[in-house]
Amino acid sequence: MSSLAIALLAMAFTSGAQAAAGTGSYTLPWNTRGEVLEYHSCGCGDSCWVAEVRNAHTKALKGRLRCDCEQLHAQVGPKGAERVQAASCPADGDGIDKPRAIRETLERLLQR
Repeated sequence: MSSLAIALLAMAFTSGAQAAAGTGSYTLPWNTRGEVLEYHSCGCGDSCWVAEVRNAHTKALKGRLRCDCEQLHAQVGPKGAERVQAASCPADGDGIDKPRAIRETLERLLQR
């Protein structure tokens, strides 16, 4: 096998491993002062993800939405029970503004 073929194979394997591991966390727009909305993907082509509202200073959890590649789960507060929120999750490419849908769902959930 040529060194170019080995290099391409290694790049393909590495890219797949990174995709499966998900991405780093980043913030989404959130209008409540003193709180931050953080999002990270965990795989399934961005169909597995977690979005959390936290206190900006203490990092205490206020609420969480989590998609497990199929169902949308929600939790209010650090010790709240996680419950199925919907049978499906907001998805990119479905004509849905996913960051907006996440924000609006968390606003309703947290009564903001």
